[in-house]
Amino acid sequence: MLEYTPNGEGYFFGRNEENPLEADAIIVDEASMLDITLAHNLLKAVSVGCRLILVGDVDQLPSVGPGTVLKDIIRSKMMPVVRLNSIFRQAALSPIVLNAHRINKGLQPECDKCNDFCFTEINDEIEAAKYIVDNYVRITASEGWEGVQVLSPMHKNPCGVMNLNKLLQERMNPAEPGKTEIMTPNGLLRTGDKVMQIRNNYEKDVFNGDIGRIDRISGTNVSVLFPERPEGEKVDYAQSELDELQLAYAMSVHKAQGSEYPSVIMPLVPSHFMLLQRNLFYTGVTRAKKSVILVGSRAAVNTAVSKDDMRKRYSLLAERMQEESNLV
Repeated sequence: MLEYTPNGEGYFFGRNEENPLEADAIIVDEASMLDITLAHNLLKAVSVGCRLILVGDVDQLPSVGPGTVLKDIIRSKMMPVVRLNSIFRQAALSPIVLNAHRINKGLQPECDKCNDFCFTEINDEIEAAKYIVDNYVRITASEGWEGVQVLSPMHKNPCGVMNLNKLLQERMNPAEPGKTEIMTPNGLLRTGDKVMQIRNNYEKDVFNGDIGRIDRISGTNVSVLFPERPEGEKVDYAQSELDELQLAYAMSVHKAQGSEYPSVIMPLVPSHFMLLQRNLFYTGVTRAKKSVILVGSRAAVNTAVSKDDMRKRYSLLAERMQEESNLV
């Protein structure tokens, strides 16, 4: 939207105060992911008289860059705020909703092996990874390849994204005579694999986080079917573009923010200690529409619920907004 292009020295946005966005109203979804720099450049590109609407959940993961822009704007009490209380992703009394509220309050989720929010305690991380794979296979057998998503806090270790993708590929789409495959910068891909676009490609009209399946591999070219596109329309990738794809049986919670899936399987294990945070836990479980399966140790669950220090960021944006208002 802001026509961002890297120039080797920093940020360059084609849209700015000299070339503003042509709109009467701009709606920014997932606004909790706006950092100070991006928000600054966005505001420079908004013309006088244009209405800017920010939509987001401040309890989810904050921006990768500095600041908590949406949270600070709300905290400043200088802008009108509307809170949406009706839930449409899950049923109002769904255990997912009830436990999301509990997690947000720093309380332990209420889990039951028989309901739609369950926790299986497995302290050995290799065994936990095997359990995750078994459940993924079970759910896809009845719900299809889009029916479940594994979300992990980290990329490394036995229950990290990389290892889980390797294990899931071996079970869901093993090598077979006649099945084509290709080595890419992000690993081995086969015909039939579940893959994700990992950065925006405006020419192909595919974007960061889009998930599809490899339909065909011909030489060094790969064709992918994305369910959100018109039926039968494939996206073709040349060899030089294959670094835009990676396996998507498992992905990080950060990558999943803004998406939703029928069922979510989420490992919570001690080796992920550095990233176990309440907002990450909350974000992961609220991606699910029907069911959540947690796997790991109780100690890791306790850490994820109690650890909330990542919410503290000091940009003084709220205070500066209040000061500016007092000067007007």
